[in-house]
Parts: sequence; structure tokens; C-alpha cells
Amino acid sequence: MPVLAIPEAEAIKKLEAVAVYVVVSAEGQPAFVVDEESPDQLVLPMFMKAERAQQAQETLETGSNEGSRVVPLLLNIALERNEKLAQEIRAQDENASLVTPLVPAQEDWQKAEEILLAQGIAQDEIDQTLTVPVFFTDPFITIKPPGTDEAKIALFFNYSQLQQAKQTVPDFDGEDKVVDWRHAINTIIQYEEDSYFLFPTEDAIRTIQAQQEAQEQEAQE
Repeated sequence: MPVLAIPEAEAIKKLEAVAVYVVVSAEGQPAFVVDEESPDQLVLPMFMKAERAQQAQETLETGSNEGSRVVPLLLNIALERNEKLAQEIRAQDENASLVTPLVPAQEDWQKAEEILLAQGIAQDEIDQTLTVPVFFTDPFITIKPPGTDEAKIALFFNYSQLQQAKQTVPDFDGEDKVVDWRHAINTIIQYEEDSYFLFPTEDAIRTIQAQQEAQEQEAQE
């Protein structure tokens, strides 16, 4: 068994840089999607864009989920909650299971597809292996995370943010690269040093700011 460079929990915590959106009922419970062909399988999609979550909410509203709403969560917290939820579901019915697909922004997935096709990757392989793209460059762009003095290799869930970062590097002439997010996390865990920085997504920044504002408002009341 390979020795982990950093604990898996520490690597997962880096996913606080990513915001996701889930649909919950009026009571705040997860609004599951049930596959009629697999009734024992409950599906709880995690959307990386609020717009796609809202579209899913509108579909659920036509069923028995009147009053449902979209809730933002940081991905590390969502994964922790999903694990507990899966355990609760199995405890109630050993035949039941929970699936929590991570749904990327369509524009990011399409850009990743374009990059991989240009590299000669077959379409079938892309469809089978790419769920959520993580972008970087060759050679790497390095960024100093807030509160640190050490530059780390930057990984981006938003392609637009990668392009903005490239503009800050004088005469940058690197090539865009992309891997699936699961591959990126495994690389972070197995790498000899803690050398990677997940750049906060635009939605994560907005989510954190909203949480901070809510906390400040509560403190003033």
C-alpha cells in the first residue's frame, strides 16, 4: 500500500474551495431523484452551478416536492453529509443505496472535452472517464494561497479562472491541460509534498461571503 503524502481527510478539506448546490424539501430534507428502473437507488445530484440546480428544482416541483429550494454547500461538507446520509439509508433498508453525482458547469465540461479531443483522446474515453474537469497548465502556474508564503501548483475547477490566472503571468506560453477531479484528488494525496492549491471557484467565493455576512448579521442582533 502506498504511503500517503498527506492524510486523505486533509486532501478532502481542500474541496472547501468548491461550492455545490443541492435541492432540499420545504422541511430541509434532501430531495431525492428516484429512478423508476432502480427504485432502491436514491439519487442526490450536487450541481456546481446554481442555474442547473434550479432547473432540477423546477422539475421536482411538478412532483411531490412543493416548497423545495436550492441550498449551497462547500463540497467537503457536502461529501461528509452524504456519507452520513448513505449510512442512515442503509441502516433503514439494506437494499437501498445513495448516489450523489457531481454535475459540472456545462461550459467547463465542453471546454475540457475540446482540450482532450485536441490531444487525441477518443470521445468514448472522454465520456466514460470525465465527470468533473480540473484545469491546469503545462508548465504549471503557481499561486501563494492566502495566509501563506509558499507558492503551490494551482488547479482550477473553472476554466475562466484559469484564463484569468494566465494573464497575470508575463509572457506565459503554456498549454491548457485537464484531468478528472478524482484523478486530481488522488494526485494531491499521493504527491510527495503538499504542493497543490485548489483555486476557489466563483461560486465558492460567493457562498463563503454570504455565510460571513450572515454570521456578522447574527452577531449584531
